[in-house]
Amino acid sequence: MITDALVNFEPIGTNTAITNAAVRSQIYDILGTGVGTPPANIIGKATTFGSDQGIGGLRPQFEVLVTQAFVGGTSLNVAYQAAPDAGTPTFQPGTWTTLMETGAIVTASLTLNQVLARFDFMPSFPANLNPRFLSLLFTPVGTFSAGTVGGIPVTMVRPDNANKFQANNYSV
Repeated sequence: MITDALVNFEPIGTNTAITNAAVRSQIYDILGTGVGTPPANIIGKATTFGSDQGIGGLRPQFEVLVTQAFVGGTSLNVAYQAAPDAGTPTFQPGTWTTLMETGAIVTASLTLNQVLARFDFMPSFPANLNPRFLSLLFTPVGTFSAGTVGGIPVTMVRPDNANKFQANNYSV
């Protein structure tokens, strides 16, 4: 799997504003060549590329941060979605399938630097999905007058302290 700056859910250093309509993140191409490009040198009889990235010992992870506090609106849902390659002639994503979602997160929890979502690359469902494309879909309820998300790099390790919210067993 390729994990570099070209294959992220958002270009490094940018933020995605969310107001009153669903917003899709940048599309992550598992193949690494980008939407609209045909796969080269597929082994066997397959005509389109597809791979389940949620299996195996090492699974990539990503998290979504609130980079500007949300104002207004009621809640926000983050859905992690996968789509197969629609094939020739366009090599665009087919129908998006939700693999995992956060559920409605109320506006009061959408504060600056809050971790909005943290997902491992999940096994694809249904079992024959074989996606080439992954994406995040941000769906607001109500209208936000402010609010952005960002910091969505794909990593091979958890990018924070796993015990960040644990009580200390010492005092200073």
